[in-house]
Amino acid sequence: MKKIKCNVIASKAKQSFLLLVFLSSTVFSQVGWTPVTGFGTNPGNLNMYSYVPAGISAKAPLVVVMHGCTQNATTVSSESGWNTLADRHKFYVVYPEQVSANNSSYCFNWFQTGDQDRNQGEVLSIKQMVDYMKANYNIDTTKIFATGLSAGACMTNVMLACYPEIFAKGAVMAGAPHKSATNFSQAISVGQGTVTKTPSAWGALVTAEYPSYTGPYPTVAVFHGSSDAVININNETEIMKQWTDVHATDQTADAVVNSFNGNSFVTKNIFNDNNGNEVVETYTLSGMGHAIALDTGACYQKCGKTGSYALEVYLSSTFWAAYFFDILVPPYTITGLQTVNANQTGVTYSVANTSGSTYNWTVPAGATITSGQGTNQITVNFGTQSGYVEVTEVQNNTCKNGPTKIFVTVTNGSGVNNFKEEEIKILQSGGNSFVVKTNKQEYCRVKIYNSLGAVVFDEEVLSNTSVLLRLDMGIYVAEVKSENTIQVKKLFVID
Repeated sequence: MKKIKCNVIASKAKQSFLLLVFLSSTVFSQVGWTPVTGFGTNPGNLNMYSYVPAGISAKAPLVVVMHGCTQNATTVSSESGWNTLADRHKFYVVYPEQVSANNSSYCFNWFQTGDQDRNQGEVLSIKQMVDYMKANYNIDTTKIFATGLSAGACMTNVMLACYPEIFAKGAVMAGAPHKSATNFSQAISVGQGTVTKTPSAWGALVTAEYPSYTGPYPTVAVFHGSSDAVININNETEIMKQWTDVHATDQTADAVVNSFNGNSFVTKNIFNDNNGNEVVETYTLSGMGHAIALDTGACYQKCGKTGSYALEVYLSSTFWAAYFFDILVPPYTITGLQTVNANQTGVTYSVANTSGSTYNWTVPAGATITSGQGTNQITVNFGTQSGYVEVTEVQNNTCKNGPTKIFVTVTNGSGVNNFKEEEIKILQSGGNSFVVKTNKQEYCRVKIYNSLGAVVFDEEVLSNTSVLLRLDMGIYVAEVKSENTIQVKKLFVID
């Protein structure tokens, strides 16, 4: 196969049963780096490796990480820093690995028919790896994510398109849209940045993979260097067009953050759907070539090591992808109200103070910080929009802790009516079980936030249906939206 530079598992009967249980628990309690065989029929003939941190005691997220051309699972795991973050924040990682029999350059065949459609070839093999982890570990099935570099980034878009019921979000590091190529020659054109389509044409390629699917599609973060000579930066725009169309929104950024996280070479664009929910974000790294963006070191935001396709640019795409996935354990919690009235003033938020640190806060659109910016406590005047109150601590050794955030719901704001009892109901049926009901003839968006503001459930619920939610012990906020109607309710899980 030609080389393509898209770098980017009676008594004797009882004893046998007990032995089987013992052996199973021995195998699946392994921690660290493990090659896995027998994870399914493996029609794509891929290798599988898993990384299991020590100390996972509850349901945990799963991240699927795919390497680029000329790389392997070991290389991308060490350079990207995903295992480091998994140790710190307690989640599982799976590394699919290409073999030379499939592609002489070890590229995932994202551009080949037979390896880019649902339930076929390499795509099905990777899906079977996820199934293996779900069957043998305590995976939080609402928090399964895909990411990759180059060919692995292209395959990330393939996996998100083919299995929207499995993957909640994806992070694409220097990749291309789903089905931007269906053969080797077209893949070369994609790398040169000459393949462009309308948003609707791109979106149709995604929705055609699973035509009967009616649930929510994954949200996507894209990281791309402006000087990428392997996968041209134009692909960042084409990916954005594809996924904004899938989410039925336009291609105009709702927010632009220059000098993102204090890095003047990074511009972040945020694209929201018609309900104001973020569905796509892009990170353009000025002057960077074809690589994983790194910020190496031991601080909270730092991980990974430099290599052939991993460059020090003082921004870790791995960290910000994990933050986008909502799988990081925050270094501290924010104290303050999580529900306020529209235009409420004088609301304070604070975190523990560390001598010598400064604190950079952001608040929802329409809200203003009236005092305290730079300190560990701020005072906020709210407008009418809900959103996150977020803070990043910059320590005197320049290490950054955070961001840490909580979601603040603004009630009775502009465009939001009082909740009508006959339209939407959230019922606590005891313990950790809840039923969300709607009798309105449409879909309603249901979000459940934990006490840190992280989304633990996010789905659209069809009229006249019930959804059973099972949550760990704690306090949650449920938000249900339908047209211009909203209900916010606090939920208590005591066992």
